[in-house]
Amino acid sequence: MFLKTISITELNFSSSWENGLIKIKAMNGFEKTMTILWLLGPLIYLIERDPADLWLTLISIIFLSRCFKNKDWNWASQIWFKSALALWLFGLFSALTGTDPIFTFQQGFVWIRFPLYVAAAQVWLAKDRDIRILMLLAMLIGMLIMCSILIAETLIEPKTRLTWPYGDLVPGGYIAKVSLPLFCVLMAIAVSKKSKAGIFSGMIGLLSIGVSALTGERTNFLIRACGGILASIVWKPKFLMISLLIFIEVLAVLALFFTRPDLSSRFGDQFLNSIPIANTSDNNPYWGAWRGGIQQGLLNPIKGIGPSGTRNTCANLDTNLPEWLPGKNYCGNHPHNFYVQLFAEVGIVGLVFGCIMFGSLIITCFKARLANFNCPMAATAFVVPLGLFFPIQQFGSFYGQWGNLFTWFAVAFAVSQYQGWRKPKNTLN
Repeated sequence: MFLKTISITELNFSSSWENGLIKIKAMNGFEKTMTILWLLGPLIYLIERDPADLWLTLISIIFLSRCFKNKDWNWASQIWFKSALALWLFGLFSALTGTDPIFTFQQGFVWIRFPLYVAAAQVWLAKDRDIRILMLLAMLIGMLIMCSILIAETLIEPKTRLTWPYGDLVPGGYIAKVSLPLFCVLMAIAVSKKSKAGIFSGMIGLLSIGVSALTGERTNFLIRACGGILASIVWKPKFLMISLLIFIEVLAVLALFFTRPDLSSRFGDQFLNSIPIANTSDNNPYWGAWRGGIQQGLLNPIKGIGPSGTRNTCANLDTNLPEWLPGKNYCGNHPHNFYVQLFAEVGIVGLVFGCIMFGSLIITCFKARLANFNCPMAATAFVVPLGLFFPIQQFGSFYGQWGNLFTWFAVAFAVSQYQGWRKPKNTLN
């Protein structure tokens, strides 16, 4: 009954649930097992980073073995994967020719699992639209479970930064990134349909963005808020409904901040003072992290110092140099910006490959919109990589674990909306 309530003509959850189950039952044992394993992803991500990493890595390895067995490499001709492969190989070269080859090579070598997972989703596990809609439902279940956990934490252990269920300051990454494709779809439906489906979509979306604010994670909250606004205006929006949704969203967030002064301060003055490009003073560690990365990139501008190498060399820098760069270095585990980190660790060459990869992922998802605009999953897909790779924001480590697990899961689902690579030119998805 619930599936019928949230269904619309362009995205029928009820019929896709039935059709998807029929298609899974018709698969052979191996394909059925892998498809079910893939659909369990949002729930596995609720456990901890190691099970989530094992899940993603296992899918990537099995996919690669499957390609070798079937001699199927047509998918590898896509620009986004070619640039990812070039970035990976150049990163290994940077590692082997750097000052800490063993550590940086290890860090760089395992990164390829993320692009491989994207390919596995696009060309294998998520190639069928009904199966993709089943994954959307899995995201919905996972998001609602996470929202319930974080609301419980707020009631039992109220604090500015939430940590359940991981015991770490990252649950906002799950809300903002893992379920971002779902959130974009919900917002698109909410402002385009004067029906129960639109009302339910709006209510679920508002719940999740309220919980995102509760986590205290500013960048993840902005990704969700800005991504939701963009998604709501790019697919059949009705002006009155989008105005009403934004008004309710702003009102709800303001009410939260008035009742929680700690969150109001964190998202207000503290946030404005921490923006790197606006505050380059000595007392801003966020700019300090960027500064340390920029300084290291300038010392090895062509090839960088190797993947994740900044964490070991930043503390040894002469912070008086370069003299024209203001502020003071903050040497954490990484520069906290993908683009700065790529410049520092794989140089200008790696940064170019990375920018091509980011851009081509966005373009690939936009092609899905052009090919199948009538589907809100496809029409809003480009919002996901655009939001997650938007350059002027704080990031986790490009070669890290948790942040990448969240990010590449969402990117893989978005990229899977484009299946046109399989077909001759001038054909639709």
